[in-house]
Amino acid sequence: MRIRALGFGLAFATALSLMPSVAYADNTTCANADFLFPGIGRGQTVSNATTRYYKARVVAGRSYSVYSWAPYQDAGEGGASIDHAFYTNSTCSTAAGTTDTSANEPWAVVTSMSGDNDTIIPTFTGTMWISVSNSDATGYTVFTAVQETTIFSPWWYAAGNYNAFAEIKNATDTSLTYTLTAYGPNGTVCGTSSGSLSANGNIGINIRNLGTCQVVGSGSAQVAFQGPPGAVVGNITTLDGTLGISFDSPFTPRMPWAISTQ
Repeated sequence: MRIRALGFGLAFATALSLMPSVAYADNTTCANADFLFPGIGRGQTVSNATTRYYKARVVAGRSYSVYSWAPYQDAGEGGASIDHAFYTNSTCSTAAGTTDTSANEPWAVVTSMSGDNDTIIPTFTGTMWISVSNSDATGYTVFTAVQETTIFSPWWYAAGNYNAFAEIKNATDTSLTYTLTAYGPNGTVCGTSSGSLSANGNIGINIRNLGTCQVVGSGSAQVAFQGPPGAVVGNITTLDGTLGISFDSPFTPRMPWAISTQ
């Protein structure tokens, strides 16, 4: 029995070794774009002769940040100059609208290295394609990471005499835009508010006054914004001034600002 099992194992191993290996095309075309799971950084060589393509899944109305940077270089090299482009189709012929936030902290630009950071609040749900190029002739190892930046609050209440104030702060030294979306208990949108926050600025928005939120009475909320991860922080304070009752429901990100590499 033992000899027979050993013989079978050798025969199986031999058969596997004779099977043809599968060749995988490099991600130098849009059609061969590699998948980037949010929060996982990918490092590859990028030069002015080699554009890399990636793809990620996004949801309409959420916000996403894409960073690319070159962590390694010699002092004598010219320095990487990295740029993104975003698309909504697998031929990379239909552009997706983004905001360049490379000048927002944490910066993607340092001495002798110009990385890129772009953010997007997509109007579609599905796959988004990303190209990463480097205008310098020298090939650099370039890391690229996709991060969801949307922040969420689980509760607000605006029935009776209650008011629900969403307090939103820009935690960077550069102005940015945001969209607050309030949902009823069944997940249906009851109101939205969009605007611009000045550098280090803040705003308070009474959810009670948005759309049909007062009629709905309670729900949850999210804030999507055009900025790097952690650029916006927030809280919802629900209160009744007559009763002297108040409680807080902080906004938290779905993803922490931390990445791993592969």
